[in-house]
Amino acid sequence: MLDDNRDKELQRNQLLAILLMTVLVIGWTYFFLPTKPPQQQPVTTAAPLASEGVSSDFPVQEAISTPVTSSAGEGDAGGIVLPAVALPLGNPAEDEVVLINNQLELIFTRVGARLKSATVVLGEDGVNSIQLVPETPILTDADAMYPFGLLFSDPVLGDQLNYRRWEVLAQSEAQSLAFQIEVPGYVRLVKTFTLEEDAHVVAVRVAYTNLANESRLLGLDRKEPAFSLCWGPNVASGDLKKGVRQSIVYRKDGSNTYSKTSKLSLPENGTWYSERILDSEWVAICSAYFAVALKPEFESADVWFHGTPGMFRIGVGAPRAEVAPDATIEYDYQAYMGPRARNALREAWPSLETVLAFFTSFTFMDWFAKLLLTILVWFHDNVIANYGLAIIFLTLIVRTVMFPLTWKSMLSMRKMAKLAPEMEKLKAEFGDDQQELQKRMMEMYRERGVSPLGGCLPMLLQMPVFIALYRMLWSAFELRRAPFVFWIQDLSEPDHLMMLPFQIPLPFGSVPLESLNLLPILMAASMVVSQKLMPMSGPSQSSQQKMMMTFMPVFFAVITYNMASGLNLYILVSTLLGIAQNYIIRGMDVDVQPVKQKKPAKPRHFYDVARTKQREMNKEVRKQKQRSRKRKKPKNRS
Repeated sequence: MLDDNRDKELQRNQLLAILLMTVLVIGWTYFFLPTKPPQQQPVTTAAPLASEGVSSDFPVQEAISTPVTSSAGEGDAGGIVLPAVALPLGNPAEDEVVLINNQLELIFTRVGARLKSATVVLGEDGVNSIQLVPETPILTDADAMYPFGLLFSDPVLGDQLNYRRWEVLAQSEAQSLAFQIEVPGYVRLVKTFTLEEDAHVVAVRVAYTNLANESRLLGLDRKEPAFSLCWGPNVASGDLKKGVRQSIVYRKDGSNTYSKTSKLSLPENGTWYSERILDSEWVAICSAYFAVALKPEFESADVWFHGTPGMFRIGVGAPRAEVAPDATIEYDYQAYMGPRARNALREAWPSLETVLAFFTSFTFMDWFAKLLLTILVWFHDNVIANYGLAIIFLTLIVRTVMFPLTWKSMLSMRKMAKLAPEMEKLKAEFGDDQQELQKRMMEMYRERGVSPLGGCLPMLLQMPVFIALYRMLWSAFELRRAPFVFWIQDLSEPDHLMMLPFQIPLPFGSVPLESLNLLPILMAASMVVSQKLMPMSGPSQSSQQKMMMTFMPVFFAVITYNMASGLNLYILVSTLLGIAQNYIIRGMDVDVQPVKQKKPAKPRHFYDVARTKQREMNKEVRKQKQRSRKRKKPKNRS
């Protein structure tokens, strides 16, 4: 049913659109805004000790088998004596070996021939660099869990060799490095790392030589791999609070599957979450800005991941193999450690670029967000080397594309304001028949070229643009630590004009108010100005409408207060451009004369004829009642 104030038809439509936008924003905040990341458990509780194999605190379930090894000190399993446990040295740096190129600085430890530190070199002189391997300062190398460890299905080996000291065979100009360890009479292992030139990729080769006098079977059918190359625990990317939540991604049969690490829930039996996938192309851990990926260079590989949101690891398993005496088998891997940026991902291997996904469930929205990113990067690379100005140019493009529809909407709003007197006449004539009243009003709208939904449609069409920009601007690696002007030195972070000495909880968000952010305040003020200039369809607004129109800018400012300054910059510039459009249309006179002559009335259906007669009878009855009331009204006595 229509509101009693017919001259405010447009305002009602606007309020409906605002309410719909509010519901969308709240729903988006609830389902897609990153929640406060769980506190990571100290690595002490999960790292396997050298004498314990895979500890019960970090069990290996389903995806890999749990090795059964002898305790430290005995060191004997079936007559096989493993090398002595590597005792920590007074100076751990003596066990460290470094590989460096223009993109990566990798520090390996001889204990387990594992990766102790992986620094992605970013910015001029490395000022924006990030270290991806979680640091464990309270643990020695013989106790800590590091990436590139090996986990064997062989119960004699298990993961014990990750906590023994390997021998450095050779190092070639800081680009290639080989480690070797030998269990006499049993196995020799050589692990080789080759850092590719000007790329975020290191090639890993694992060579297994059988030193026994008989053949040895590694693995069991497809139920368990011969061994796995692992990455764990976690990734220290420093961006867990960004717009895109951290996920484990694996690719199989040409498509990606995403598993949020925040949803690695514990099964009912109390074990850790575990999943194993056969014949996968690669597996990766992705955060907002960075990715770590392992890719097998052989057939019939499987990938697995297990753990909890605060502690997990991934691995790539080699297929079952039978190794003859003195024979050697080799398995090659590619490991990517770098930004989640398209050029860097594409240089690693082609399909890795697909880990850059702003939306994992809505293909069109992901494509649209990437299109906006492409335009943004093009402006930065070809027009002006400032991402803040590039965002302003992008805003101009979006506004230009939307301009015809927006302009038509504003003209429709102005026409609605001029039609208010005629709407009052229709109300007076057909106020008792709402169906007929709506029919006559729609006929009038068509005759005058006015759309009652003209004010809502542009706002609804801009919602996908806003959502796509929200994800892209808050999660695009290109904006990480990208400066704009003055106090805005990181477009991926809120614009911290001034830090507060205390924190204030904010509704609709997990991040408290801890700084004075100027852009959201300017954005709210500009929205208020825009509403003042917006064409209205009547002379006044109700108190409820005024309260709603005042509340919405404040509500929106609270929602976006701790969002990326790049996103708030877009909204502010877009609102200012809208103010300019409103100011222009406010001074224009519009024509509300019929745009076309009425067509001759067609013969009406008998039902319409009956309805018309019924309305005339009702009107006559009302007149008779009014005359009767006047006659019965008592006269005033003097």
